[in-house]
Amino acid sequence: MENNNIPDNAFIEQVTQRFGQIYFSYDITGSEFRYISPILEKFWGIKPESILSNPATFLTSVHDEDKEFLSHQYQKLLVSHEQTQAEFRIVLSNKEIRWVCLSACFLQDEKNHQNLIGGFAEDVTAHKEYTTNIMKYNNKKNSTLEILSHDLATPFANIQGIISAIEEQMNQGDVNIQQLLSYIKQDALRGSDMIRDFVNNEFLESSQVVLHKERVDLASKITIMMDNYKDQEQLVAKSFKLVSPKKPILIYIDMMKFMQVMNNLISNAIKFTQDNGIITVSLEDKEEHALITVTDNGIGIPAKMQPFLFDRFTPARRAGIRGEKSVGLGMSIIKTIIELHSGEISFDSEEGAGTTFYIKIPKE
Repeated sequence: MENNNIPDNAFIEQVTQRFGQIYFSYDITGSEFRYISPILEKFWGIKPESILSNPATFLTSVHDEDKEFLSHQYQKLLVSHEQTQAEFRIVLSNKEIRWVCLSACFLQDEKNHQNLIGGFAEDVTAHKEYTTNIMKYNNKKNSTLEILSHDLATPFANIQGIISAIEEQMNQGDVNIQQLLSYIKQDALRGSDMIRDFVNNEFLESSQVVLHKERVDLASKITIMMDNYKDQEQLVAKSFKLVSPKKPILIYIDMMKFMQVMNNLISNAIKFTQDNGIITVSLEDKEEHALITVTDNGIGIPAKMQPFLFDRFTPARRAGIRGEKSVGLGMSIIKTIIELHSGEISFDSEEGAGTTFYIKIPKE
């Protein structure tokens, strides 16, 4: 075979340059880096030599809010010896913030009696920005659909009521008009059901897809979602409030599915809360988990229904205040998605006083 005269190291460097990945190996025993790709300087703004001579230099560029997280991931790798992946932020010399995804594994060099960590890091800032924009528009779509289905349910219900009243007062012999009114009534009901079925189907399909977790600022995402609802308060005659810390809450979740969970809980709150009611979403940063609560001051859940609320096709299903349709799948899907995140969901409810749902999601 013809020799292409490209040394192995040079070939590796060409690959790392092409794919924008920073490869490294770290000697745990000696607490020092043995190798770092030269491309580090291009993407990170730090010369590899600086870190090779002083490993602590690496941490100086890590965002202050991520240093503890990264340290914990390192200790976790030392204990488990399992391949791990961590997303964190770095702050460049010009104060620009970049997202980095680091993949690492534990290795043993038996010949030299050394324990090593090897892996690679890549800049995922563009992906994060892309995902954020998708989430922004997806949240707006979900909240708009929920508002739309709720808002259109009212005129449809009114149409059905008026038609029923006309039917009672009509001359029984006027068959043709009765038939036309029957068609209108059926179309109004079909239109309302189609909207609700569309929203339900979107949610059902979401629960059947494998989770794609990433580390995101949950506080920021929920704030965007609630802003969408606040913009439409007059349409549903409800007030929406958000209680959230100003600092980021960084957590690994599948944002697309998790925000569908949040939208579904808010949709339920809208369905069972009278006009001028208040729906409040709260977010707290606990030591080991994030706690999200969704509270309304609506009609509450009857005590006899509460034990079955999370059952699939639950007997606890019921129409909303304005007759909104329910197939009894929503809460079971919510519970499934939360449990896929290794989380917990519970609730408190009192008839005539309202309902509060509690969601706990572990930070890792």
